[in-house]
Amino acid sequence: MNVANKSYPEERLERSPDHSLVPPCQSACPLHMDIREYVGLVSQGKIMEALQVIRTGNPFPSICAYVCTHPCEDACRRSQVDKPIAIRALKRFAVEFGGDRLIGAEAETRHKEKVAIVGSGPAGLSCAYYLKKSGYPVTILEAHSELGGMLRIGIPQYRLPRDVLDIEVQRLTRMGVEIRTNTRVVSLDLLFELGYKAVFITIGAHQSLRMGIEGEESAGVIDGATFLREVNLGLKPSLGRRVAVVGGGNVAIDAARTAIRLGVKNVSILYRRSRAEMPAEPGEVEQALEEGIDIKYLVTPTRIKRENKRLTVTCIRMELGEPDESGRQRPVPIKDSEFVEELDTLIGAIGQAPQAPSDFGVRLGRGSTIQVDPGTLTTNRAGVFAGGDAVTGPATVTEALAAGRLAAFRIDDYLRHRYPLPGKEDREKLSGDLLPETIEMIRKIERVEPPSLTVAARAKDFGTVELVYGWEQATNEARRCLRCGIGVEILFQDKCASCLTCLRACPYHVPYLDASGTVRIPADQCQACGICVAECPAKAIVLRKPFDRRQVTEELGHTVKSLAEAKNKPFIIGFGCQYGLFGTGSLARLWRGAKAGVWIVPVLCVAKVEATHLLAAFETGAEGVFIAGCGEQCARENTIYWVQQRVARVRKVLKPIGLEPERLQVFALGAAAEDPAAELDRFVEQVSALRLASVIMGEVKS
Repeated sequence: MNVANKSYPEERLERSPDHSLVPPCQSACPLHMDIREYVGLVSQGKIMEALQVIRTGNPFPSICAYVCTHPCEDACRRSQVDKPIAIRALKRFAVEFGGDRLIGAEAETRHKEKVAIVGSGPAGLSCAYYLKKSGYPVTILEAHSELGGMLRIGIPQYRLPRDVLDIEVQRLTRMGVEIRTNTRVVSLDLLFELGYKAVFITIGAHQSLRMGIEGEESAGVIDGATFLREVNLGLKPSLGRRVAVVGGGNVAIDAARTAIRLGVKNVSILYRRSRAEMPAEPGEVEQALEEGIDIKYLVTPTRIKRENKRLTVTCIRMELGEPDESGRQRPVPIKDSEFVEELDTLIGAIGQAPQAPSDFGVRLGRGSTIQVDPGTLTTNRAGVFAGGDAVTGPATVTEALAAGRLAAFRIDDYLRHRYPLPGKEDREKLSGDLLPETIEMIRKIERVEPPSLTVAARAKDFGTVELVYGWEQATNEARRCLRCGIGVEILFQDKCASCLTCLRACPYHVPYLDASGTVRIPADQCQACGICVAECPAKAIVLRKPFDRRQVTEELGHTVKSLAEAKNKPFIIGFGCQYGLFGTGSLARLWRGAKAGVWIVPVLCVAKVEATHLLAAFETGAEGVFIAGCGEQCARENTIYWVQQRVARVRKVLKPIGLEPERLQVFALGAAAEDPAAELDRFVEQVSALRLASVIMGEVKS
C-alpha cells in the first residue's frame, strides 16, 4: 500500500500551473526582480542559488548591491508588522559570498547589424549587455576617459567602490563589447554613415541647475555635479574650512559627505524644506548627521557676495505653505528673517538636467529631456532610441538599468523588423494591506542592520561605509520575509466539505465563511505556513507555488533513491526545517552530528509535513521517523503545536500496524543552547532499543 499516493492528489498537482501572485516588492522593483525567491534562498543558506536568481533579473547585481535605492523595501509588507526586509543588504551578501565578481559572461555574435551606444552610464551599460547577449555587435562611445557615466563620476567611492565598477566593465569587454573612450559624439549622422544601424542615446543628466540668485558666479561657488566629478576623477579641490551645500537630494548629501572626507571640519547643508520633504535617501541623511554635518532646514540662500577671499551668503528662513505640483508643501519666505553665513565654499546641488547636442536632431521636451515613445523608447529619428536620465531627468540607477534593458529589446525588435508588442504580466499582482488581526498574530522580529564603519574611520578616506552581513546575520534577516503571494488556495472547491478545519487551524485567522457559507482564503492575508494544507481532511487546499506543493514528497523520494543506491537499509528518517538546517540555523549540527543510518529530509517548513509523508517514510522501511523544527528561530506562530497534533494522530495509526508510537518523535527546541544532535542521539538510542526488543520478541515467538 502506498499511503502517500492514496490520499494526496500528487499527479494533479504536478500538472498544475504556478498560481503564486507577484509580491509588492517585485512590482516596485524597476527590474521586477524575483526578490521573494532569492531572499528565501538566502534564508535557507543557499547563497549560490540566490545569486543565480539575482543574476537572472539584473545585469549588474554588484553595482545594485551598493547603490540601489531599494523601492522594494518601501513596498515591503513586513513594514506593516515592524520594519521592512533589508533587501538590498541581502543582495549584497549574496553577491559577496556567492562570488559574483568571479562569474564571467559570454555572448556569441549572431547578427551583422551594428549598434552604437552614446554614453556609458547604467542605461548604456545595461543596453550593451542585453544587446550583446542577443547577438549584436555593440560599440559604446564615451566622452570621458573611463566608462561608467554617473556611476563613476557622480557617485562617491564610499558608496560604490571603483573596483566593483571596473569588474562590471571588464565583464562587458570579455563579452565582446567594443569600448571607445575619449570619444565625444556630436553628430548621429556620422554614426549612420559609419555603418551603425541603430543608436541608443544615454547621455545622462550632467548639467547642474542654477540657483538663480545674485552673486552665483562668484569665485568659491561651484555646482555639486562638477565638484563630485573632479573628486571622483582624482582631483582634490581646495574648499577651505567652512563649506555649505544647497539642496536636499542625494547629490547634496554626497557633496557634503565628500567634503568631510577631504578634511573640511565645518560642513552644513541648507535645505528650503523640512526633513519630511527631503528627497535624499533617509539612510544617507542619517549617516551624514552621524558624520557631523549640520543640516539647516527651512533655509535658502538669496544673495552671495565675495569679500576678503570669503563668501558672505545671505539666507532667509522659510515656512511651509500649500502643496506644489510635486505634492510637497511649498516653501514660503518668512518676512524679515534674513541672516548671514560666512563661508569659504558654497556648493549648489539643487538638481541636474540633460544637455543633448543640437546636432543630434532629436526632439526635446521639458527640462531639456529627450522626447521618446514610452513603450519603444524611439525618438523622432528613425533608428535612434534614447533612455535613462536623458529622457526621465535624474532618476535612480535601477531605473536606468531597466531603461537600458527595454531599449535593447526594442532595438532588437526594430532590427529584426518585428512590431513591438506590449509586455504582458502572466501572474496577478498581490495588493492590499494586512488586516489588523493578521498583523497581531505575526511574530515581531527586529530587523538586522548590516554593520558599518565607525564615524571616526569614515572621515579618514573614501572606504566603503556599509559593510557586508555575516552569514548568521543574513540568514536571520532573510527569514523575516513573509513570502507574500505564495500562500494557499482552495484549488478543489468541489471537494471542500465546509468542515471549518482550516478556520480552526490557521494561526493568523485568515480563512472565513462568506455570505453563502463558502470557505474563502484571501491571498493577500495568507502567510504560507501550510498548516491548513496539511490539516484539510478533504485535501482541497493546496499551496500556490508548485515546488512548495511537491517539495516534501520530492525530497523524501530523493532520500529513498539515495538509500537504494547506497544499498543501505534505512534506519531513521528525519524531516528537518531547511531554515534551521542550513547556514547557522539551530538545526545545523544535525548534518554534522547525525550518526550512520540517519537520513535527513530538508523541508521548507515542518508545518508542511503531512501525516501521509510520515507514514510514507515508515513504508520505506525506516525504523524511526522524526520531525525537527527550528524552535525559537521559527518566524511563524504555533507551528510546532500543529506538528505535534499531527504526530499524535499518526502515532495512533502506528500501533495497529505493529509499530510502537515512540518510533515517531518531534524535536521542538525551546532555547538556542539546546543541542539538536544530542536530541537525535537519544532518539537513535531509543529506536535501537525498540529494534532490539522486537528482534528478541521475534526470536522468543519463533
